[in-house]
Amino acid sequence: MHWSKKSQDILQQLNSHPETGLSENAYQSARKIHGPNSLTEKKRVGHLTIFFKQFRNPMTYLLFLAAGVSFFLKERIDAMAIFAIVILNGIVGFIQESKAEASIAALKSLTTPKAKVIREGQVSVVDSSEIVPGDLLTLEAGDYIVADSVVINGFQLAADEAILTGESMPVEKFAGEVSLESILGERTNMLHSGTALTTGSGKAIVVSTGMNTQIGKIAGLLESTKSESTPLQNKIAAVSNKLLILGLAVMVCVGVMGYFKGHTWLEIFMLSISLAVAAIPEGLPTIVTLALALAVRRMSRRNAIVRKMSAVETLGSTDVICTDKTGTLTTGNMMVRQMFIPKADLKNEFELAAVACNNASLDNGGSGDPTEIALLRMAPPEVKAPVRLHEWSFESKRKRMSVAVKLQDQVKLFCKGAPESLIPLCQFSQEEKVEVEKVMKEYSMQGHRTLALASKVLPDLDLKNPPSDPEVEKDFQFLGLVAIADPPKEETIPTIAICRASGIKVIMITGDHPLTAEAIALELGIIDQKKPGLVMTGSELDALAEQELKQRCEEVLVYARVSPEHKLRIVEALQKNGHTVAMTGDGVNDSPALKKASIGVAMGKAGTEVARQASSMILTDDNFATIVHAVEEGRAIFGNIKRTIQYLLSTNLAEILVVFGAASLGMPMPFVPLSLLWINLVTDGFPSLALAAEPVEEGFLKNSTQPSPASFFDRRFLKEMILVGLFMTFIELSFYSWMLQKGDIPYAKSCAFHLMVYLCLFRSFSCRSETRTYFQLPFNKFHILAVLFPVALQSALETQTVFRNLFQITSLGWKFHLLLIGLALIPVSLIEIRKIIRIDRKVVHVQ
Repeated sequence: MHWSKKSQDILQQLNSHPETGLSENAYQSARKIHGPNSLTEKKRVGHLTIFFKQFRNPMTYLLFLAAGVSFFLKERIDAMAIFAIVILNGIVGFIQESKAEASIAALKSLTTPKAKVIREGQVSVVDSSEIVPGDLLTLEAGDYIVADSVVINGFQLAADEAILTGESMPVEKFAGEVSLESILGERTNMLHSGTALTTGSGKAIVVSTGMNTQIGKIAGLLESTKSESTPLQNKIAAVSNKLLILGLAVMVCVGVMGYFKGHTWLEIFMLSISLAVAAIPEGLPTIVTLALALAVRRMSRRNAIVRKMSAVETLGSTDVICTDKTGTLTTGNMMVRQMFIPKADLKNEFELAAVACNNASLDNGGSGDPTEIALLRMAPPEVKAPVRLHEWSFESKRKRMSVAVKLQDQVKLFCKGAPESLIPLCQFSQEEKVEVEKVMKEYSMQGHRTLALASKVLPDLDLKNPPSDPEVEKDFQFLGLVAIADPPKEETIPTIAICRASGIKVIMITGDHPLTAEAIALELGIIDQKKPGLVMTGSELDALAEQELKQRCEEVLVYARVSPEHKLRIVEALQKNGHTVAMTGDGVNDSPALKKASIGVAMGKAGTEVARQASSMILTDDNFATIVHAVEEGRAIFGNIKRTIQYLLSTNLAEILVVFGAASLGMPMPFVPLSLLWINLVTDGFPSLALAAEPVEEGFLKNSTQPSPASFFDRRFLKEMILVGLFMTFIELSFYSWMLQKGDIPYAKSCAFHLMVYLCLFRSFSCRSETRTYFQLPFNKFHILAVLFPVALQSALETQTVFRNLFQITSLGWKFHLLLIGLALIPVSLIEIRKIIRIDRKVVHVQ
């Protein structure tokens, strides 16, 4: 715990010297002990392992079994078709997974390639990988820190540590030990690898390198953190398992029934394979993948790049969004939010003081201290800094800076600083002092950083022997106060309101001071009022046991002064409470939580490559509002996939029941195995894709007040699936039985084959919406084509001898096809009529 030790003790411990640094022998010895200053990377999973991993699921096992048995029975077309679908799905999964898990490589790219180091009294520039504990770094403004180091001397040192702590303001750095219990953001004598100096110069002794640095610890967290399965993956797995059980159960029942009816083992086996083909919607994984791919394309048009396709749906199930503040909810740029000028005639001098007492520049978007940049942006462009004669620089003890400038025929002194430092040096009446203190209190309660500005006329100034600051910094005229803060983005406030109305809790996690965090949260609408329990600090979080945190995290909406470990604990506690957690962020400190969360959402512009690689989704416009579009898309894709599965399962259930019913009633099998595969291909393919790609309805999110449910299979889903499946089975078996009574078995089988296809295809019309009828929905040209093309293809089969032989069918004629289509329209018509009745009942109930 180097921050709590004296620099002399650290130097002695590391065999270094405050002026000459390490000797060559000491360097070589440290190099052997500590190795290179770089991050280690765990061994990557091989491509073959990733590829074969795609096939380790029950659905694939059953499909391979069906393909193998079909091939054994010389049904090679069936076998090849099933095998091709399985391989295609595996390839898609392999491509997606091969692009992931590059977080450690991205962390390595943050290491500064060069560093200025003093060894044996000589300053040299070396590769950062050659830095070892004990090295003496020489630093100046703009330098990146290459290793965790302790300041041994410095002048006006300040470092930007937002990448580690989320703190939006640069942190002043001083020599001297701090308390052992200090959290990361309070270790003012430490400079951390991956951060940068914004002001000042000095020297620092390296104490930790490579994986022992703060960034190294984050790398270790990334390496040990397991990615969570998305809700969609869990739901599809549940569907697959249920289909597997159903298929096996039906196969056993039919096999036993066939045995007692005297069928041969070959006939029983063929019948079982037919049912296996009918039970499993082979295209389900592919349809889901293609549906997600279309959603990914739509998301990219809305400035969201999805790295893992299944993550599109996850935001639809999200009920908690944990978000970083700086650069995500706020602009990431300090701005003057409020001004207090006691007298109107002081406004010009107030603006002149802000520009004159300033070392920043607005060139190239702004450079220098963020507070001073904010002051320059506040002043009108025509206000120019006068010629500076002398500067009394900012010091942490004085907490102010002063400059003497030449204005026409007089010398004027401008001063800016912390109010508690500058205001006692100003001349006030009692009424003015009370008013200023009131404003200061208001600014403080709002969490803003407050600066005071003052001026005075200097009677004379000896530039060769300028007076000391105590001699000149007195008897000021008070010019006013400025409240500086990182403002919210314009779209953030309405976006958070939409999230809350849609059943999503927004939690802000930041490295800022609790007062600042609470003020921003109030302004954004994350919290409605100041109330105990809504804001928690990292120190308070550390004091909680796991069970206590699980309870408290349900009410806390703002976490302040937190570390990467804290963010992980917060996400894990929420997930253990059953929440689907999305985490947004942009810094290195966010990456472990981004990876652990149900879905990680990284900022594309201001974010680090580490955060982007650890995330599932990247916002290219760094716009929190884009998450609302992602939520809408996620919930919509859940509905689309749910209706697609409803379509697939109800039609496949009908196929199973038709085969099972025909066997039970002693009828000839209506379908050969190839016929069942054909039915699945033409009915599960294009219509399913059209349903899965159904456009998002206008105002969808406004009418969606709850996240996507945990399961597809609610009571309404199961009821409709069973009723529709039974009704389709009744029509199919009734017509097949009637045709068999006419004595022409091939003709009856042909009718059964065509009618089953038409029943399944037209069923898709009622699956476009659960509540609205087909004619109340926007016209979907793709869906019409997805149905009409298979209908035309089906009618054309009987015109070719090769297909008649393959499917064992005969010609029916176009008039009989029209009769079959008419029968197939009965189920969908009844479903649509039922929707109209529901709508009418709802209207009557509302009235």
